[in-house]
Amino acid sequence: MNRFPLATVMGGCLAMLSAAAWSNDNCNGTPGDVVIEARTPQVDLFKDADGTQKMLTIDKEKFPACTPILGRAPNMMLQVEIGGTKYWVAPHMVRYRFAGKLPVVCRNLALGANQEKAGATRGLGEGCPQVEGSH
Repeated sequence: MNRFPLATVMGGCLAMLSAAAWSNDNCNGTPGDVVIEARTPQVDLFKDADGTQKMLTIDKEKFPACTPILGRAPNMMLQVEIGGTKYWVAPHMVRYRFAGKLPVVCRNLALGANQEKAGATRGLGEGCPQVEGSH
């Protein structure tokens, strides 16, 4: 009997499990949503979720690892607390991990109500307050 297919499947499973164990996420002891580390050479911290009022810029080496995420804005900005002050950070500047179910992002659509769905917008508007008509 040929055992090559079984050995291939077992080897693939072992590779996937070892990749997860050797991942660069050193924040296993921090529960919940967390910013793992800075991704860019410098990270800009903002006062507002719109990213219009820059408060501080931190070098990658000085950005605190395993910082809990306190909130998430509809534009995907992440709220963190650094040095006792709450800031907003753009998600492309940091590596982050969402541990649980993400909060619903509710927004008005440009061409209609939240009830309209298409193939690419599965789940759009579910869990949001429903309003009648177009916006």
